[in-house]
Amino acid sequence: MKDNISALITPFDDKENINVEALQQLLDFLTRNGIKDFWVLGTSGEFNMLSQDERILIVSKIREIIKGKIYAGINENSLKNSLILAKKYYDIGVDYIFSVPPIYHKPSEKGLVTYFNELRNTIDLPLFLYNIPSFTGYNVPLRIVEKLAEEEVLDGMKYSTTDFVSFLKYLKGLKSVNKNFKVFIGEDRMILSALIYDADGAVSGISNLVPELVTNLYLEFDRGNIQKAIEIQRMVNKLVDVVSLGDYPSGIKIGLRYRGINVGSVRKPLMEDSRAEGEIYNVLKEIGI
Repeated sequence: MKDNISALITPFDDKENINVEALQQLLDFLTRNGIKDFWVLGTSGEFNMLSQDERILIVSKIREIIKGKIYAGINENSLKNSLILAKKYYDIGVDYIFSVPPIYHKPSEKGLVTYFNELRNTIDLPLFLYNIPSFTGYNVPLRIVEKLAEEEVLDGMKYSTTDFVSFLKYLKGLKSVNKNFKVFIGEDRMILSALIYDADGAVSGISNLVPELVTNLYLEFDRGNIQKAIEIQRMVNKLVDVVSLGDYPSGIKIGLRYRGINVGSVRKPLMEDSRAEGEIYNVLKEIGI
């Protein structure tokens, strides 16, 4: 089966502190329902709301709890801070590291290449690019990613985009320069489409809420039951639409309450949408969850 990776959310208590007990409960729930590998401290994990010490705590706790693969997010703007965090992750024993390109002070193409080169040359861990233009404000050019893939600086990329034509362009280009380079879709509404076009898998935020649904989508695809996989993808799409109400990932956290897992809310200034609770409840009921 292709890679079925959950973009893990970060649980907080009512004082916005890391809730380790809820993290354990969430990971138990996900692993029972087919999720083994985790993309930690990405957008769903609210990485930019956390201190380095909090990120290290989260990753270390997850490593204690799970046996599957951990993709740990660096996502710092300066190379110096990125290397500090990457070394900590290496010591913890993660399997992969990933990073968005530096933001706010957008580097030149030379600076961008240097950033990923230095990470790879300093830390002996496979390195992934997290390309999410809607949040970073720019798309890492394909020619840059191809260069880094061909030189084996990068081992893979998560591409979060609603532009499927662009996704296919990156998929084709990157596989042509390095057949072992992994390309993951980061848009939940395109999981099945990406699998059909032979992407390596998906990093899914909605799988926090409905891991069994996403796992079954993969299983039906593997069995060649495309019509059944389409039906599941449509259920996923309905749920994605309603959990998008409010500041992401507040909708996923609301939905988890209905599943008996209290992971708290998002960290301020992120906010929930008052409409979301009813809409999410209705869709969960409609799809039989």
